[in-house]
Amino acid sequence: MKHRTLEEVTKIAAIEPVANKEESPRRARLERLAQILSAHSGRIRLFSMMEYVPVRERVKLRQDESPLSIAYRDPQFREQGLAGDRLGDAIEFFGLSMREAHHLFCDCNYSGAITPGAVASRARALSQKRTLAQMWRDLRQRFGWGR
Repeated sequence: MKHRTLEEVTKIAAIEPVANKEESPRRARLERLAQILSAHSGRIRLFSMMEYVPVRERVKLRQDESPLSIAYRDPQFREQGLAGDRLGDAIEFFGLSMREAHHLFCDCNYSGAITPGAVASRARALSQKRTLAQMWRDLRQRFGWGR
């Protein structure tokens, strides 16, 4: 193997920078949601049986003292574009699927007392989950597809 300088290599090959490994907005926002919920000392209320509400109506769901109303009180979230405290606003802002939103915000997925810490724990777990879009982007990058 012959060693070459960067200048020599750029004449015969395209050099692209390694992808920036910055934290995704979804991950950062879900982590912040977890922090906000962990710090919340009051009661917390989740939606009940939201899976039975038609999707068109489900995205309009809101409730006082829900994780969504608590998140909407955060000025940083509003500055970043959180439009309101409705389920549809949260799905769009946090990049959630309907299934993820149900897992996080519906009371049928919790046993025992629902605490801010329990919801925060789920938000943290969701923040670590790689989305299908992220996996596809990584595959395309790894194999040079779509250049």
